[in-house]
Amino acid sequence: MTGQAKAASRPFGGLLLAACLTLAITACGSSSGGSGSSTSSSASGSTSTSAKALAADASEVTAEKVSGKKKVFLVTCEPNVFCHAYNVNLTKNLKAAGVSVTQLSDNFDPALQNQHMNQAIAQKPDAIVVFASNADAIVPGLRRAQAAGIPTVNVDARLKPAGEKYVTFEVIADNAALGTSAAQNLVEGMQKAGHQKGKVILVTGTQGTLIVQDRVDAFNAYIKKFPQYQVVATQDCNWDQVKSSQIASQLLTKYRSQGGIQGAYGMADYQAAGIIQAADQLSINTRVGQPQATVVTGSNCTPGGYALMAPGKLWGNATQSPIHESTTASNAIIAFLNGKKQPHTITDKEQRFTQGNFQSFKDLCSNWPS
Repeated sequence: MTGQAKAASRPFGGLLLAACLTLAITACGSSSGGSGSSTSSSASGSTSTSAKALAADASEVTAEKVSGKKKVFLVTCEPNVFCHAYNVNLTKNLKAAGVSVTQLSDNFDPALQNQHMNQAIAQKPDAIVVFASNADAIVPGLRRAQAAGIPTVNVDARLKPAGEKYVTFEVIADNAALGTSAAQNLVEGMQKAGHQKGKVILVTGTQGTLIVQDRVDAFNAYIKKFPQYQVVATQDCNWDQVKSSQIASQLLTKYRSQGGIQGAYGMADYQAAGIIQAADQLSINTRVGQPQATVVTGSNCTPGGYALMAPGKLWGNATQSPIHESTTASNAIIAFLNGKKQPHTITDKEQRFTQGNFQSFKDLCSNWPS
C-alpha cells in the first residue's frame, strides 16, 4: 500500500488532504481536555460559552521547563493528517520546554513500529511516547521498554489490558463519547427533519480496532433508546473515503425503494464526506430541512468536516482535535519529566455540535499545522 493510500485508510479522525481537494473544501475540528476520565455532550443551540471555554483551554500550553537534559522518543504515525498535526504540535510544545525530541514514524506499519521501539529503547531516553499502530502488536515493545526501565506514554487510543499494564500513563481521546455524540446528532437531526421513524447506516473505520469498537458500542447503546430509528447496516470501510463513498452509494440505492435512509454516520469526517458525495450523485438531499433529507454526522471535527457544515451538507460533528489532544499530552509529559506523578489515564473531553451551533467552534477548528 502506498503512503497516500495508507493515510487515506486510517483512523484518529484525521481528514486526508486528498479528501479536502476532492470536495474543494477547507476548515477544521477540535476538542477539550483535562486530567482524569470525563466526557461532555453539548445541546445543539447553547454552547457559545462552552466553546469559548474550550478554545481558551486548548491554548493553555504549560510554561513549565524541564530540569536537566531530557530526551523523548516519539514512536508514531505519519503522514495521516491527524497524526501529522498531533506530532508537530507535541514536538513544538516539548521542545519549547527544553526537551530533546526524536520522531520515528511507521505509517501504520506494526512491524516497523516494533523496530522503532527497539531503536528507541536502545537510546535509553527519559520517555517513549507511543501512538500505537496496533493495540496487540505494540505489547511486546511496551514490555521491553518496561523491562529496560524506560517510561512509556500511550497517546490517542486506549490499549487492551495486555498492553496497558506496561504503560506509565496515557492521554487518550474519549471514543465512547464520540460514538454517543454521533448517535445524539442523528436522533436530533432526524427529529428536526421530521422523520418519525427511520433507517440508519454506519460507515466505519476498521472494526477490529478499539477506536471503532468503542464508538460503535456507544452509538448503538444510545440509539437503542429510540426504537423508531433502526440501524440497518454497519459497514467496515477501513477508514477509506473512496470505499466509504462506494458502500454508501450501494446502501442508499438498496434502501431507496424501502423508504430510503434517514440517518448516516461517517466515523471519520472524510467518511462522512464520502457519504455526502454518494448522496449528491444520487440526488439525495443531506441538508436538514429539505424534503426527504438524509441526516449525516461525523464524529470528529477536521478542516474539511467543518467546511461541509457551512453549506449545511453535514448536520453534526464533535470536537476531537489533534492540537488539543497533543497539548494535553505535552503538558502531562513535561510535568512527568519534572517528577510529578500523573494519573494513569487522562481522557480528553469531547463535545458535539450541529448546524444549530457549529459557528461557535470555528476558533477551535482552524489552527492545524500543514
